[in-house]
Amino acid sequence: MKTRIEKLQSHFLVLLLSLGLVFYSVSVANIALTKVWAANPYQITNEEVKDNYLVYIKQKVNQGQDGSSSDCQPGLGKLKKEGPENLQSSDLCNPGLENMKKKLGSYEQDKKQSSGNDKLDDKIINKLSDKINKKETILKDRFEKLRERMEKAISEEEEKVPIPKEEQKKVDEQDVKTTEEHKSKTGDNCRDGNVLDGASNEGDLKVLAECQDATGDVMHTKKMNDGDYKFLVKLDDKYGFLVNDKNDEKTDGLLVVEVVPKDQDISTVDLPKEGDKVHFWGAWVTDKPKGWHEIHPTWEVTKQ
Repeated sequence: MKTRIEKLQSHFLVLLLSLGLVFYSVSVANIALTKVWAANPYQITNEEVKDNYLVYIKQKVNQGQDGSSSDCQPGLGKLKKEGPENLQSSDLCNPGLENMKKKLGSYEQDKKQSSGNDKLDDKIINKLSDKINKKETILKDRFEKLRERMEKAISEEEEKVPIPKEEQKKVDEQDVKTTEEHKSKTGDNCRDGNVLDGASNEGDLKVLAECQDATGDVMHTKKMNDGDYKFLVKLDDKYGFLVNDKNDEKTDGLLVVEVVPKDQDISTVDLPKEGDKVHFWGAWVTDKPKGWHEIHPTWEVTKQ
């Protein structure tokens, strides 16, 4: 009996030690993660950068229309309206940056009202100012790189050589699963007959759905050499399934939308500008040489 009790006590102690090690490991991991974030207060997500760009182009479109000034909104950017080439780092903002600026203003105000240690006050103010400048520079750099990536994607500068066969096979496998989960739409907004009619690269397009709609914000537009009017769309969340891994890799997760020449003057198409919120209908396809998804041709575009 005594031996059994001693064994139970030993097992209990081992269990306690094991649980202690688990909790210690979790605590250490959490502390380490906190230190990483504290050491790098300049982390900015790609979604924030996209939102910065959207705010800029929407401000540019609405300039002077309502006479109101646009304030910095959390997670977005306040950008000058005269053109992206004149973008200044001070035109950007996000929550962390705004908090820094508020602290800086508070420190400067406290310094004016107190007779404390001037050297200490200056040190705090200078350190915070340096942090603000660094974060603004990072935001500006990220914004400019996003614009460059979108222009390359929409111009197809890097897509002249088809993706390798093994990558195409992976895209095909994903397409099979996607089309099983999302069936083609039907109704008055859809088109009968050959839905690819008018596409100059019809042979490159694999139809996933003969009719599909989506909504989102237009990020970038371009009139192509083949006459197509092409634009990149940041999709609303419910339509996120329309893009695939190749969109994530090559178009920054944006959906490629193309209106062929014969559809550019029809009554159901209002060619959008950058910053427009749109609802559009067309053929959902895979551009096989590129691997990404598109709505192409697009035969209905409505600004919201």
